[in-house]
Amino acid sequence: MLVALSAAQWVVGKALAPIADGLLEAWGATKNLGLNIEALRMELLLVKATLELAGCKQIQGQAMEELLGKLRHSAHCAEDLLDELDYFRIHDELHGMYDAADQHAKGCVHDFCLNARHTAKAVSQLVGLSTRSSASSPACDPGEVQAARQRVSCCVWPHGRQRSCGNSSLAPNANQEVSGCIPRLGKLLLCSSSPHVCDDHSGQPTLRGASQKETPVLGFHRVYVSERMKCIVEQLQPVRTEVTKILQSCDRMTVPDISVSRPITTGQSTEQKLYGRDHIMHTIIHDMTKGKYCSKDLTVLPVVGPGGIGKTTLVQYIYRNQQVQDHFQVLIWVCVSLSFNLSKLLDEIKTYIPRVEGEKVGRVEELIEQRLKSKRFLLVLDDVWEFSNGDDWKRLLLPFKASQEKGSVILLTTRFPAIANMGKTADYIELEGLKSEEFRKLFLSFVFVDEPFTSDHSFLLETGDKIMENLKGSPLAAKTVGALLRKNLNLRHWRRVLESKEWERQTGVNDIMSALKLSYYYLPFHQRQCFSYSALFPEDYKYSGTELINFWIGLDILQPCGQNQTLEDIGLSNLNDLVTYGFFKEEKTNGRLRYVMHDLLHDLALHMGSHEYISLHRSNVGSVQIKPSIRHLSIIIDDDDTLSQENFKGQLRKLKTILKVKQLHSLMLFGEMDESFASILSDLFREANGLRVLCLVNMPTSVEFMLHNFSALVHLRYLCLGTKKYGREMQLPLAISRFYHLRVLDLGSWYGCCDLPRDLSKLAK
Repeated sequence: MLVALSAAQWVVGKALAPIADGLLEAWGATKNLGLNIEALRMELLLVKATLELAGCKQIQGQAMEELLGKLRHSAHCAEDLLDELDYFRIHDELHGMYDAADQHAKGCVHDFCLNARHTAKAVSQLVGLSTRSSASSPACDPGEVQAARQRVSCCVWPHGRQRSCGNSSLAPNANQEVSGCIPRLGKLLLCSSSPHVCDDHSGQPTLRGASQKETPVLGFHRVYVSERMKCIVEQLQPVRTEVTKILQSCDRMTVPDISVSRPITTGQSTEQKLYGRDHIMHTIIHDMTKGKYCSKDLTVLPVVGPGGIGKTTLVQYIYRNQQVQDHFQVLIWVCVSLSFNLSKLLDEIKTYIPRVEGEKVGRVEELIEQRLKSKRFLLVLDDVWEFSNGDDWKRLLLPFKASQEKGSVILLTTRFPAIANMGKTADYIELEGLKSEEFRKLFLSFVFVDEPFTSDHSFLLETGDKIMENLKGSPLAAKTVGALLRKNLNLRHWRRVLESKEWERQTGVNDIMSALKLSYYYLPFHQRQCFSYSALFPEDYKYSGTELINFWIGLDILQPCGQNQTLEDIGLSNLNDLVTYGFFKEEKTNGRLRYVMHDLLHDLALHMGSHEYISLHRSNVGSVQIKPSIRHLSIIIDDDDTLSQENFKGQLRKLKTILKVKQLHSLMLFGEMDESFASILSDLFREANGLRVLCLVNMPTSVEFMLHNFSALVHLRYLCLGTKKYGREMQLPLAISRFYHLRVLDLGSWYGCCDLPRDLSKLAK
C-alpha cells in the first residue's frame, strides 16, 4: 500500500509541475483555456491533499489499492495533457505566435480570421526573404528564412471535435501534414525542412540544406484539449470523493517500528552446517587468535554483503568456535538492527560483561571500562544499519579502547560499505554469492533436509539447476526456494516455481525477498525510484554513471532541492548513496568506472515496480503478467538461436492485444535485431505517442520506420539512438529539433550520417 500511495503522490506532483510557475496558465488564457487549466489544477491539488491525508491514515486492502491506481492513472492523463500544452506554449514562444488563437468554438472560419494576421505576416516575411535572396542577396541569413517558415508552419487546421480522455498526445490525426477545413491553403503554407548540419566525412559536422522529407506539422486543437481537461476532472472527482469518505473512518497511522519485524539474532546459529565459507572463517579465526590482530590494541573488522548472503551465519560460526571461546575472556553478541540507539546499546552490552570486584557505580561507559580493563574481549555488533552520527560511533568505542589487554576484536556485520568504512580499523571482508559447487550442496540440503538425495530424484535436477542459476549463490534464496520445492517433489511443481519465480511472492520474515525489501524500504522514495527504474536495463549490465544519471533525468525522477544544484549534481548524489547502501557496486572495466547491480537486486527492482514497468526477453515473454497499468517497457533480444528468435517474434506479435501502447512513457530496446524484428516492433508501437524515454540502439532501419509517429513525440525527454556499425547511410531524423522538452540526446552509439538540424539550438532544456 505504501508503494501505491507514494507512486500516486509522485505522479500528481509531476502533473502539477508544468503549472507551477504560472507561465502555462498565462499562455492558456490567450487560448481561452484559462478556466479549464485552473479547474484541472484545483482538482489535482485536492487529489494531492487527499493523498497526503491518506499518508497519515491506516489504510489497507486490495480495493483501496485499486482506487489509488485509478487516481494515479487519471493523474498520468493530466500530466500528459498539461505537458503537451506546455510544448505548444514553448513552440509559440519560439516562433512569435504567443498571442495567436487556435480553433474557435464557433468553427473553422473564425479560426481562419483569428489566425489570418499571423499567417499573412509569416507569408509576407517568407516571400520577402525569398525575393531578396534571389534578387540582391545570395548570402541572406538562412536563419531568418527558417524562422519565417516555422511561423507559417504553425498554422494548422485540425479535424473536428472528438471527445476523449485518452493518452493521445495530439489532436486526432495530428500526424497528418494537413487536415481540416481549408486543406488547399494548409498545403500551400506548409514549408520545407530546415537547413541541416552535415557530415563532410571528415568527422566534423557541417551545414547544408536538407534533402530529407519534410517533418509533418503538429496540430493544436483547442476544443479537443478543453474537452479532454473536462473529462479528466470528471474522472478524478468521484474517485477522490470516495477515497476521502473512506479516509474519514480510518484511524490515524502510528509510526511503525520497522525493526520490530527483524528477527533478533544470537551467537547460536540455526544452520547445521556452514557451506562455502570455510576458508574465510578459518582465516578470520587464525588472525584473531594467532595472527595479525593479536598484537593490536583493538581491531574493528566489518563483514559486508547484501541481505541473505550469509554474514550473520558466518560470524555465528566464528563466535561459537571453541578456539575463539578459549582465546577471549569475554564474548558479547548484540543484534543492533535498524535503530542505532547508543544508550540502549551500551546498556545491553553491559549486561553481557561480568562484574569485577570493587567496581564503582557510575555511568554505563565507566562500568564497561572498569569491567573490561584487564580483559581480552570479542564484541559482535550484528546487522548494523546506521550510526546516528560519527560522534556516536566514537563514543561507543571509547570504553572498549581503555582495555589494557591487546588483541580485542569487534566484529561488525552490515549491508552497507559506508558503515564498514566508517567503523573499520582493518580492511573489511565482503561476502559474495557462494561458488556453484558449494551452493548446489546447500540448495539440495534445504530441498531434501535429512533425506538423502537418491537416483529417484535425478529427473528433477535439470529444472533444479535452472532454478539455482536464478538464485545467484544467495544462501537465504536457497533456503526460501528449497522450502517451496520440498512441498512437492514432482517435475510439474518445480517447473511452475521456475517459470513464475514463485519465491518472489513469499512474504515470511526469513524469506529472501523480505530481506531484500527491507533494504529497499530503507531508501527515501526518490532513491527507490532511481534504483527500481534502472532494472529496465538488462541483467549484468555495466552502467556508466553518466548513462544512469541521464536516464533518471529523462524520467523526471530528479528534483532540484536548491537553486545552485543541477540535475546532474542530484543524480550523482543519488548514485553515490545507492552505492553506499549496496544497491550498486563499483567496478573498473577497461580502466573506466562502471556500476553493476546484483541479479537478485535486479529481480527485486522489477518485482517492486511490476505495476508500472516490465522487462521482456525470450525466457519470460510468454509467461510474465503484463498489467494494464504498465507505462515503462524494455525489450531485450538476447538469443542468437534462429528458432528461439522466431518464437520470441511470435510472442511479441501477441503483445498488440495485451499491452496498452498509448500510455507507454518509456521504450528501451537492447540487443541485435534484424529488419523483421524492426518490422514487428514498428507495428506494435504504432500508437506510442506518450513516450518520455526512448532508447533504440543497434537499429537496422531508420527510427521513422520503427516508430511511424516519431515526429509527434512531444513529451520526449531522453533520446538515445544507435545504429549498427555499417549504418553510415542512415540519417538523423529532422524532428529532433522540435522536441522542446528534450533534455538528453545520446548519440554515443550512432554510426550513421551526422546531419544535425540547424535549429537544434532551440532545444533550450
